[in-house]
Amino acid sequence: MNIDDLEGLDEETRKKIEELLKITREQNRGEVFAQAQFKIYDCLLGVKKYALALDVLENMKESDGKGYYELAQMNIAIVKYYFKGNLDEAYEIIIELFKRNSWVTTIASEYVFNFAKDYLEKNEYGKSIKLFSLINDTYLYETYCYKKINSFLLDSETETLGKNFIKLLDQTLLIVNILKLDFSQLPDTDKAPERKLAHYTGTYTTEKLLDVDKEKRYPSPFRINTINNVNDPSEGQLLSNHLKGVKETSFYAPDFDEKLHAFIGCFTFNHDSLNQFRLYGKQDNKEASGISLVFNQNFFQKHNSVAGLSYVALEDNLQKIDTASIQRITDESSKRRDIKKPVEKIKEQPVMRCVYIDPTSDYIHLAQRNRLTFFREFGDDILEGSSTTKAASEWNEYKKYIEQKTDSFKEAFAELKKIYRDIIEAKGSLKGMSEEDMNEIDSFLEMIILPLKYLIKHSAFQEEQECRIVYITSLDDPKVQMDFGKFLYVEYEPEVKVHLDKIYIAPAASYYEPYFAKLLCGKNNMGKKIKIEPSNNPYRQTS
Repeated sequence: MNIDDLEGLDEETRKKIEELLKITREQNRGEVFAQAQFKIYDCLLGVKKYALALDVLENMKESDGKGYYELAQMNIAIVKYYFKGNLDEAYEIIIELFKRNSWVTTIASEYVFNFAKDYLEKNEYGKSIKLFSLINDTYLYETYCYKKINSFLLDSETETLGKNFIKLLDQTLLIVNILKLDFSQLPDTDKAPERKLAHYTGTYTTEKLLDVDKEKRYPSPFRINTINNVNDPSEGQLLSNHLKGVKETSFYAPDFDEKLHAFIGCFTFNHDSLNQFRLYGKQDNKEASGISLVFNQNFFQKHNSVAGLSYVALEDNLQKIDTASIQRITDESSKRRDIKKPVEKIKEQPVMRCVYIDPTSDYIHLAQRNRLTFFREFGDDILEGSSTTKAASEWNEYKKYIEQKTDSFKEAFAELKKIYRDIIEAKGSLKGMSEEDMNEIDSFLEMIILPLKYLIKHSAFQEEQECRIVYITSLDDPKVQMDFGKFLYVEYEPEVKVHLDKIYIAPAASYYEPYFAKLLCGKNNMGKKIKIEPSNNPYRQTS
């Protein structure tokens, strides 16, 4: 490629590519040159110059780096064949590349995922399953479901059911995507209205999360706790009831499921809420005596992560767990030396807003910031050249965003309900099915909507404006820890202190302010000093 090829590009893209073209193969062999080529490729794809983008990749050589060369071949297959509908040509290249280097497929897993779905829609189930198998590690839940759906499609009796299951799975994934918090909704993420989330806890727990343990030499990790500890008895039941049209107002304890047990981390848009300090920010059961930990967006998985739905751990994971358990039991030498392996933690997870519904009506509310938080953030600042306050302006823009998000959810949720009922109807028309087969269909139906099950909450809890990290796994999973009779939890890998933006100290915890000031010396991972603020809410203990 030379400068003449860049005619017709916008000025910004042209200048960026011109700078990258200065990195030549002769002067910058290997990784530096290869990375520059991929940056040029990305620039050209961004402006839909596919022919030029292909030229860049096709000029790469194995001497530029074997991994980069094979990644180039993968992208060539995608752009040259897959984007043009030549699936079979792309399929052969991808399978061959995977045989040589599996990490190439991992990097391009999103493309392979869509590719596998295309074969599924063309009824070429063998190729579809083969491609899903390649991305099993990054699309575990989706791969499990699509493989299961294949078994329904292959039987003429259940083919219609299988096609409806595809629609239900696609709709479930669409809704999950709508509910995931997108911290990049504005160009400047430091100003995005949903850039920070708070977690309420006691002073004792906060000290453990921030201070370095003398024996372990690191702070205690953040815990994602069992769903059994929540104060809402309708947890996990509202979704199925709503989809079935059941307007139930009384709830029962659901059957305990040790194979698919939910753990949740609770956060809120309300960083300084008196009600949440009274309910959750307690120490020694004393109201408003705790802390609100305000996290920046880097504590969570990015919205545009190439990984699939990462918070449901299914059969393949359990097989790995069983192997690990056997190894741990049979490793007698480790036992004799009393060597403790470090506890495995879960990686960054997406954080999703909860949806509040009323079981007796069609009322729906998505968790969101309230108007007061904007006035507390911006105070009396006036927009330049206007009589409007910045708080009012920001609130109005945010309100539009939430209304659009709510409309998208309602439309998708209504379609989910329709598909769910179509499946119930299709199941009812099946002939000659055993009770075991019918139960399997019911179980799979609930499995597909499982990712949404713990994001649907009762409207009575709407004031909490909750967002959640959810992790669903078997109790056999070695990541599951317990303090017998008190806590059942998994540990979250990202460290708390480096991801904090600030902490609010509840009215009855002001005594601890200098101690937290000592613990919070230094800066967070964004290079900023972690602030300490007393709660803005007046409160007096009456007992």
